[in-house]
Amino acid sequence: MSDAFEIARLDVYALEAKIDTPVTTSFGSIPARVSALLRIEDTDGFAGWGEIWGNFPSITCAYRATLACKVLPEPLLGAKVETPGAFCVRLADRLRVLAVQAAEPGPVSAVLAATNQALWDLHARREALPLRRVLNMDAAETVPVYASGLNPTDSVEIAARAREAGHRAFKQKIGFGDDVDRRNLHGLRLTMKEGEQLFVDANQRWTLAEALDRIPMLEALEVDWWEEPMLAEAPASDWRTLRDSTLLPLAGGENLRDLDGFRTAFSYLAYVQPDLGKWGGIDGCLAIARSALKHNCTYCPHWLSGGVGLMHSAHLLAAAGGDGLLEMDANPNPLRSRVVDPATGIFEGKLHMVDAPGIGVDSPIDDLGEFVTMHESFTDVGDHM
Repeated sequence: MSDAFEIARLDVYALEAKIDTPVTTSFGSIPARVSALLRIEDTDGFAGWGEIWGNFPSITCAYRATLACKVLPEPLLGAKVETPGAFCVRLADRLRVLAVQAAEPGPVSAVLAATNQALWDLHARREALPLRRVLNMDAAETVPVYASGLNPTDSVEIAARAREAGHRAFKQKIGFGDDVDRRNLHGLRLTMKEGEQLFVDANQRWTLAEALDRIPMLEALEVDWWEEPMLAEAPASDWRTLRDSTLLPLAGGENLRDLDGFRTAFSYLAYVQPDLGKWGGIDGCLAIARSALKHNCTYCPHWLSGGVGLMHSAHLLAAAGGDGLLEMDANPNPLRSRVVDPATGIFEGKLHMVDAPGIGVDSPIDDLGEFVTMHESFTDVGDHM
């Protein structure tokens, strides 16, 4: 079968699942789990799925799904795709004026990233290979994982459930005041077993001076990485000062969205965490992962949304190699669990992926119908006018 294909159909979905306990961060809470999905089908009947980034604020996904409906049908329908990467470069060039004119580079980048994911999933299905093997025939069959998003009020309980599910590494959210942070981290340390790891994520909470003040507490608790202690856009000199002031490895990258930003970050981050739903998709984040490894940084994909993007992240990590871990949200989220849990399993801290074409998930929307808040289908350019 020829590698090239023609796009015949586009489907765009917005989803929302109410949850009992909000996911809490130092900058706010997430009262519902949301997602936006793209499904791209070719003239041969093969289809691929991609997920647009969005979790906070919860209106993000619905808006970006609407944006995808406005900007994607015309350039996609009837287009010939030789390789996902080359096609998405042309698509990005086409949408650049819109991103500038509307002052919305973030939403446009997220729509492009999901398009890139969907095209790679489609391409891998045409090849009848798992995505990881299309990207690298020697890709791993398993990847290390960690349980992410531990809330400040019930972290010990969430970690215990995650441990029972197979996790051996955990990430606690911090930035809620030193007393709360110390209590949570100390409580987790008391329950941790030999060989387990503990990471912390401040979600850009502090200034440089405030971050420096937290070093003694975090070093005493022997955390294994310190994620986003400051704004991602803080001066590189501030990040280097923090790096030189602590023994703790620094992590970040989910809020960097261009190659230059990552190249600078390689000088101060030990763990590099691009999000393939925010920027770059498969092609952009694979390039970052390979460059990170060359700079002796560890690639650990960021993801805290639905199951489609999580599986893309897993395949990308397996293809990139290295010693990185896959982020897996430990909080309730049917948009993730209904998609991923039937397709894979976690054993002794590793995610085992199925040997199926693409990302290994045929039709995620079949199990998510009750959460769909919007669905638009396009088979003709005129459909979106």
